[in-house]
Amino acid sequence: MCRNIRTHYNERLNQLHSHIDQLMRILILVTIQTFFCLTVFSQDEKLLKKADAAFAAKNYTEALTSYELALQQNKDNAQVNFMIAKCYLLTSPKEKAINFAGTAVRKSKEPSNEMYFVYAQALHLNQRWDSAVFYYKKSDPGKTNYKTISKLESECTYGKRYTSNPKNIKITNAGALVNSQGMDYLPNITADLSKLYFTSRRAGSVGGKLEADGLPFEDIYMCTNVGGAWNQAINIGAPLNTSVHDACIGISEDGQTMFLYRGVNGGDIFQSELKGKKWSAAAPLPMNTEFFETAACMSPDERTLFFVRATNAYSNRDIYTCSRTVSGNWSKPVKLTINTPYDEDAPFMHPDGKTLYFSSKGHSTMGGYDIFKTTRTSSGTWSTPENLGSPINTAGDDIYFVLSADGKIGYYSSNREGGYGQQDIYSIRMPVSEKAPELALLKGKVLDQQNKPTEARISITDNETKELIAKYRSNSETGEYIIALPSGKNYGVAIEKEGHLFYSENVTLSNKDGFKEYKQDIVMVPAKTSSKIVLKNIFFDSGKASIQFTSYTELLKLVDLLKNNPSIRVEISGYTDNVGDETLNQKLSEERAKTVVNYLILKGISSTRLVAKGYGSAQPVASNTTEEGRQKNRRTEMKIL
Repeated sequence: MCRNIRTHYNERLNQLHSHIDQLMRILILVTIQTFFCLTVFSQDEKLLKKADAAFAAKNYTEALTSYELALQQNKDNAQVNFMIAKCYLLTSPKEKAINFAGTAVRKSKEPSNEMYFVYAQALHLNQRWDSAVFYYKKSDPGKTNYKTISKLESECTYGKRYTSNPKNIKITNAGALVNSQGMDYLPNITADLSKLYFTSRRAGSVGGKLEADGLPFEDIYMCTNVGGAWNQAINIGAPLNTSVHDACIGISEDGQTMFLYRGVNGGDIFQSELKGKKWSAAAPLPMNTEFFETAACMSPDERTLFFVRATNAYSNRDIYTCSRTVSGNWSKPVKLTINTPYDEDAPFMHPDGKTLYFSSKGHSTMGGYDIFKTTRTSSGTWSTPENLGSPINTAGDDIYFVLSADGKIGYYSSNREGGYGQQDIYSIRMPVSEKAPELALLKGKVLDQQNKPTEARISITDNETKELIAKYRSNSETGEYIIALPSGKNYGVAIEKEGHLFYSENVTLSNKDGFKEYKQDIVMVPAKTSSKIVLKNIFFDSGKASIQFTSYTELLKLVDLLKNNPSIRVEISGYTDNVGDETLNQKLSEERAKTVVNYLILKGISSTRLVAKGYGSAQPVASNTTEEGRQKNRRTEMKIL
């Protein structure tokens, strides 16, 4: 019996030991699991704190990385899904924001108004117009933000209208030689598409520093057109790129004047000139204030500046304009009438001198900035801005539009999906049906007698009013010049260089002629014996020797040449085409030469220095079988004796 009791006791003891072992194993397992959970919770908390700090610093890319790591611990966390959606809305691809924002709404017991709003924003930016309107309404049940929500709803209405009737436009990413994994924007082109300047926040900035958002400071880059394609973008370096934000915000048609934004004094506009192949040190413009000034462009005659001013860098942007006299003084800036209560930015005056493109968050935008165009009327007012529509404009920010002189190729920057980085530059092939711009583009090189490029002064005069419209110069190293002349005027073009005879050209373009390009290399003629020039801006009444008043600008230039070179004698030669009686043509050519000589005498030039001769149709310079050829043969020349 005692043995039975002992046996039973031992069996119970063994069972107890077994239970204790099991309890210990369970306790150890629970302890490990608890420790693991606490560790995970601690790591999760650290990730969220890191993510929140990066988000607050506007470093959304870093914040996104931390939020996504935190989400791996709990994929149903509504708040983390919500923050990831916000990060994608502020970076790219924005399409991803839809799923995360939707998950945040579904996984929340009581979704906040902000969650509904962010979901609506994600749907809006991805052009899901009706769903966006539904959630915009849910985000404001008490209609406390009625004005804002109403504006967003109207954007969706415009968006639905534009995207249902897209234009036949081909949009192409400018490619990896232009764009980077960073932000690339602000494209600026010369009128003939030979150069592309833009701004980038990519690795390798001159200052080598990073902003608070984790991106490099802005620098200016340039591409050259080689065979119809852009070559590898290069950083243009000092003196234009510095350790602060430097952005190319405008370039003249000939590419020899650049307007820059520089991050100083709240943000100011600077100007630099291309001397040969080197840019001058940038100088601030007089219209700068303590406020934020940016996004500048010049009219073709370089007499009117359009720029943007705001109370700060993030809101309240308006387009201003001011005028400059030929002597260089600027008028007081005034706001354009096209401004709205919302932001306007990125003005670009086309070389036609009357079409202004700009971006706006107002007017009939479908969301963010949309690109609009307005035309200056004959009375000086601006037409109602027209949205360029889909696919150029999207629900995101579409901005910094520029267009070639012939109206065929445009460029702009967009944060649309499928790019190389957060913002890319895109090319736009405009529809063939689009009306051609009304202007003439003059381009070529100015050469000396040895056919070497040379710098020369170029002046443009309105022959009808005798007004000096603009002054330009050819590049001192390349000799290149590009001049855009809006239609509707009779232009006198004069090219002058010290010690040489001036070269003249006449350009008359009606409003019905559309776009014309004249390419001509010009050889400057030294002021020496036997040198001669054609006076292309001296006009006579048909079949008569009376001078038209549109000739007087050229005649006065001839007077100045003779007064500045008092030792030379000249022959004024008259020529005609071969139409009509040759005897009459001979007489007409002589009379026209004498009329010019008499005018010069009247202006104080000694008659002993002047000879008048007529050659009739005896020395044609072109075929008389065409009107263009006959027009060239009807000419007046000056030759040094």
